[in-house]
Amino acid sequence: MVMKKRQAAAVFAAAGLAAALAGCGQKAAAEGWKANENSIYVTKDGQVESAMIYTAEKANDLYTREGLEAFARDAVSAYNEEQGAEAASENTEGEERLPAALKSCSLEGQTGTLVFEYGSPEDFVEFSMENGDNTHSITGLKAGAAGELSDSFPDISVLTAAGKDAGFALTGSADQEAVSRLKGCQAVITEGAGTVYVEGEIVYVTSGVTVKAANAAVMPEGAGCIFFQ
Repeated sequence: MVMKKRQAAAVFAAAGLAAALAGCGQKAAAEGWKANENSIYVTKDGQVESAMIYTAEKANDLYTREGLEAFARDAVSAYNEEQGAEAASENTEGEERLPAALKSCSLEGQTGTLVFEYGSPEDFVEFSMENGDNTHSITGLKAGAAGELSDSFPDISVLTAAGKDAGFALTGSADQEAVSRLKGCQAVITEGAGTVYVEGEIVYVTSGVTVKAANAAVMPEGAGCIFFQ
C-alpha cells in the first residue's frame, strides 16, 4: 500500500529517519562526492543526486530499521507513481532512470545517511518539497551546458572560483559575451540555499555563492549559479 503524502513528509522531516536507517543497497557514492554532508551532487551530464544526513544525540528506539527503510522506499515509490512511472524505489542498471530512487542508506554509530538519485533536476525539487526535506531551501534547480541554459541566467555579477571579479556579468538573457566566456562550461542554477557538489572543477560562480572546495559551493538564498568544467 502506498504511503500517504503527509506520512512521508512527517518521516522525512523527522530527525530520527536518517539517524536510524541502515542496510539498503550500500552502493558506492558518486566519484568526487563522498555524500558525507547534507548536499546535492550534479554530474557533467546534468544528473542529480542528494544526501540527507543526521546524527542523533542518542540511539533512536522509536522505529525499527526495517520499518524506516520501508517508509523511505514507500515515499520514493509513491512519488514515482504520481509522476506516471513504475512504483519502484531503486533504479535498474541499463534502464531509464526513475523520477526518484533510493540509491543507498547507511548507519555508522548514530549517524545515518540517505542518498537519492533523480530523473531530472525538477524531480529533485518536487520530491524534496513533497517529502519535507529541510536540509536545504532550494525551490528551483537547473543543470546542463551553460550555453543551453543562458536564457535562465539571473541578472547578477560573476566571480572566479577564487572570488575575483570575472570581468563580465550575466544579464538575465542569452547574453553573447557571457555565453562566449562560458563556452565549454556546465552550469548549475539554483533558487534557494544549499550545498552543491559538481563532477569537475568550479571555474566561475555568481555573487553570493561561497566556494568551499574545488568542486563544491554553498548557494545563497535567492538566485545563484555555478559554472564548472
